[in-house]
Amino acid sequence: MRIRAVFFDVGETLIDESRDWGGWADYLGVSRLSFFAALGATIERGQHHRTVFKIFRPDADFAELKRQRELSGDAFSLAADDFYPDAIPCLSRLRNEGVLVGIAGNQPLEIERALHALGAPADLVASSASWGVQKPAPAFFERIIASTHGLDPAEIAYVGDRLDNDIEPARRAGMTPVFLRRGPWAHVQSASGRFPIPLHTIDSLSFLPELLCSL
Repeated sequence: MRIRAVFFDVGETLIDESRDWGGWADYLGVSRLSFFAALGATIERGQHHRTVFKIFRPDADFAELKRQRELSGDAFSLAADDFYPDAIPCLSRLRNEGVLVGIAGNQPLEIERALHALGAPADLVASSASWGVQKPAPAFFERIIASTHGLDPAEIAYVGDRLDNDIEPARRAGMTPVFLRRGPWAHVQSASGRFPIPLHTIDSLSFLPELLCSL
């Protein structure tokens, strides 16, 4: 069955989050090495990524930390340079080839708006904030399927860097998951042995169009 739609996760799939995480380390006043090591340990334990803030600020609430960072004028703002070099060319090529392209990830509204403002070449840009549901909930992937207006789930590919939030729930939804092996979650989770080996794996989005043709 030909792939007619491709949806992409955001962080570490389209966007390099190094600048954002590094900014958090600087704001908390800890070395980036310490912060990144703690993030890796959090990923290895299968905890939510916000757990890393409790390591350095045990009594802090993330929403309050974020508010304070914004008030300080140090809030992260997505920029064109944050896209991985292979992201925009891949999105553009797929759209030019007549594939429906969507972006849908666990992101706040400001990232969804920034993707629109930066002109990300996609037919649909959505987020967990606007949909009111987060991955890996089945309802998130049901929203993706519904947004394609009648495509069979197997005709929809979902591309992501997390085996827990992206690949496994997309597979259970009947979609065609494509594992992008980059970023901390991808490398830690694929080495953990806790997840099945993905059927379709790529190390760069530049390989995605050819992979989809082969399917």
